[in-house]
Amino acid sequence: MSTASEILYYEYRIKSGDTFSGILHRMFGRTSSYAEMAGHVLALNPQISNPDAIRAGDMLRLAELPASSQPKPAIKTFMKTRVHPRPSQIKPPTFVTQAVHPHDAEEFWALAWLEHNANFLTIPGSMILGSSGNLLSPGNVGLINDVSDQYAKYKSGKITKAQYDYRRKKSLDQLKRNIGPIEKLLFGQNTTHESIRIARAGGVPATAHIAKHVDRLKILSNMSKAGGFVLVGVGLTSACMQIASTTDIKEKNIIFVETITNTTLGTFGGYIVGLFLVSNPIGWGAAIVLAVGTTAAA
Repeated sequence: MSTASEILYYEYRIKSGDTFSGILHRMFGRTSSYAEMAGHVLALNPQISNPDAIRAGDMLRLAELPASSQPKPAIKTFMKTRVHPRPSQIKPPTFVTQAVHPHDAEEFWALAWLEHNANFLTIPGSMILGSSGNLLSPGNVGLINDVSDQYAKYKSGKITKAQYDYRRKKSLDQLKRNIGPIEKLLFGQNTTHESIRIARAGGVPATAHIAKHVDRLKILSNMSKAGGFVLVGVGLTSACMQIASTTDIKEKNIIFVETITNTTLGTFGGYIVGLFLVSNPIGWGAAIVLAVGTTAAA
């Protein structure tokens, strides 16, 4: 049998108006000093960096104070029971004997954070990745391909050199306006017009530079899409954890319906936006608005 004190904790969801000290006194009364109670609860809740800045909706772990004659209990595997009443109504915890290694506790905290804070990843992440994916859409990449097409027409004699120069400048001017402040990130120190140019050196195709940039931008676009799928997975994982951690059937159903609705709307909205961007080059401002709109709808 394990000789260390091993405890079962209860979860309490912080409500509006709760204070850390108020929760402690409702849970433990006046039998111990504030410092002893606070140290005990903070040891169970290492995610709290400032007890005076707890937020409504967060989960707080509460457990029976250890006997003063015994060493401070190590945090062990906990039987997780979601409790909604006030701390004063929480029944004293009982003892369990299954130990957990430190690295397991760290993984538990990561999963617990993900369960309650997934939106801090998925919402801004969806907007950032959506914006970059929209900006690198086929419509904008097509402006670069158009330069290559116009060059082929010029070399075949279908258009004059002046016509080629005009059409090339027109396409690249529009691309430069569309990508706006992102130009430096995409092309470094060179401008759009300096990067999208015909290769003058022998031994390589004349459109080699153009094809290189087209392929690179397509890769970046695909990376944004892949990141979006990862965020969908994060959201689904968080939802599954929330469903598993609650015993309320109604709450399980609510979480399930919200998750399915959000995922469906987000996927469908992204698909519709993608169809629109196939032949419509848009500016960076519109790319952000579309990404924010899709995320907000979901």
